[in-house]
Amino acid sequence: MKKLYSYLSVLTVSVSLIACFPEIDKVPMEKPSETIITAQSSIYNTITFFKIYENITAEVVSHELGTWDMAFQSAMPGDIVLLNYTVSARAIRTGTSDFSAVDKNTVNELFNADGWMFNDPAYSNNGDSTALKDWEDEEVYLVYRGSASLPDEAYYKVQFISKTQEAYTFKYAHVEDTQEYEMTINRTFGLANVYFSFEDHKVVDYEPNINDWEFYFTPYFGWYETLDPGIYSPYNVKGVMINNEGGVMVSQVFDEAIAYEDIDLAMAMELEYTDWKGAIGSTWKNLPPSDGSGGYTMDTKKKYVIKLSDGNIYKLRFLDYYNNEGEKGYTSFEMILLE
Repeated sequence: MKKLYSYLSVLTVSVSLIACFPEIDKVPMEKPSETIITAQSSIYNTITFFKIYENITAEVVSHELGTWDMAFQSAMPGDIVLLNYTVSARAIRTGTSDFSAVDKNTVNELFNADGWMFNDPAYSNNGDSTALKDWEDEEVYLVYRGSASLPDEAYYKVQFISKTQEAYTFKYAHVEDTQEYEMTINRTFGLANVYFSFEDHKVVDYEPNINDWEFYFTPYFGWYETLDPGIYSPYNVKGVMINNEGGVMVSQVFDEAIAYEDIDLAMAMELEYTDWKGAIGSTWKNLPPSDGSGGYTMDTKKKYVIKLSDGNIYKLRFLDYYNNEGEKGYTSFEMILLE
């Protein structure tokens, strides 16, 4: 796990960054062909899943943020449990296995502690990089539900009870509520993850069937390397994650000498591919100038080749960060089947 700066410092950095990038007017680009797709929902406040077909890439489903709290690994081998990375949820170990001992006083005691951890979805397939990586130790975790929750609904306590090959069992409660809940989450082998909501006390529909999507657009908490080599700090970012559980793989073509138009099937067959979930990530866009003289631009050096489980290979590039009304976050990209 990378070294984590204090969360309050992160908030300060995030606010500072936002202040540097004022809203700007932008003339929308012309969309030159039917191979170009413009997201119908903003990446700032939704997560959108996409499916790649031979002649079109289509949106499968979009969700508002904050509709789930924990996600349980389901279709693939493993027992990773995630927090809601789209709203910067985080968790901390309380140092006790006494569930009743964790209450609002615990929140006050640990509010500024250094042990708060979060999930970067780019590393969500690595159990050692998750906030709940030691969940089987019977310790009670304090969970902050993230920016989408109201202050009086923000903190819950969670303790994992058991795990089998078919299910996870845990108990949870609001830190100010004497009512405790026990829940068993059954694996659903058509889903990469099964999602659960504290507020709704149930499993919620979120991720499509593992065979029905290839990537999603999302806001998330990610890592960046600071000026101190090897020291990383989190920040709010908008990017793309691939369905590596469903067999999607990516090759990053970042060589400036290779034009997008020149990428063909013969070249694609010689590339090296990775199943890293963050292989596309957020690197395809450039931040606006700090003087406010422009908006986000696409990094034309970044091209991607996507290999699907059916053997089809596509090339991808990002073209715009604004829709036809000039609203940011409505990303346009081009996806072409290589034949």
